[in-house]
Amino acid sequence: MTGFSVTFERYLPHDDADEICEADEIGFVVESVSLRDAIRIGLEYARPSWCGVCEPDSYPARSVRWICYYQWNDGTREFFEGIRESRALHIPNHVTDASRSRICRLFGIKS
Repeated sequence: MTGFSVTFERYLPHDDADEICEADEIGFVVESVSLRDAIRIGLEYARPSWCGVCEPDSYPARSVRWICYYQWNDGTREFFEGIRESRALHIPNHVTDASRSRICRLFGIKS
């Protein structure tokens, strides 16, 4: 099954007086790949259990369209330099609600 995508948003360091409303950089990490490739290439995890804190697009987690990993780069050199990056795993429309629930459980999200 293909169609999974991973996107990113990066916030670069700004002065405290600056009002930050939108990400400085946005885009796709990978597009239209299998779930396995999205995890390994897009999220850079060897296993879903290694992922950091993630949140579904809705709560309770039903008919989830994407799962977001805020501060995805936590603990990296870029993070300590003030660059904040989040990544989101986008689930394709053709995936059933039951499979969406299984994907959420795979990442430790309870429905």
